[in-house]
Amino acid sequence: MEESEKENLYLTFKGAIASIIEDKLRNPKNVKLIKEFKAKFNLGLQIEEDYYFWLNIVAENGGYSLERGKLEDYDLVVLVVPEDLLYWLNRQNSTIHMVTKKNKFGYKKFRFKKSSLGKRNPGILLKLPKVLVLDKIKQ
Repeated sequence: MEESEKENLYLTFKGAIASIIEDKLRNPKNVKLIKEFKAKFNLGLQIEEDYYFWLNIVAENGGYSLERGKLEDYDLVVLVVPEDLLYWLNRQNSTIHMVTKKNKFGYKKFRFKKSSLGKRNPGILLKLPKVLVLDKIKQ
């Protein structure tokens, strides 16, 4: 993967996550959840069977940052194919679909690992879809 492709991938996900958080903050019922969500996690985007493009997301006091690379101290590691992540973020794939179906490399579409301290952090894992997945639009 060339550096320009890596930069495009990074900018795509940075923009997607920023716009989702911005959209969530417009809805008063989500403000408390977004402001109270505190997590540091590494996001491994599986580009090839044996290559992951690493991003890290830090959420604290309503502020969110997405940067390239891995954090040394983290609460969770999420492994996913970029296309599957985008389908999950925009609600084309449900969370149940993501944890039960396989991706194009034969792994579960949404995989996660323990924190740097060896904790599982199920609370963060359960809140993640509420924070990152777009709300359904009522028509």
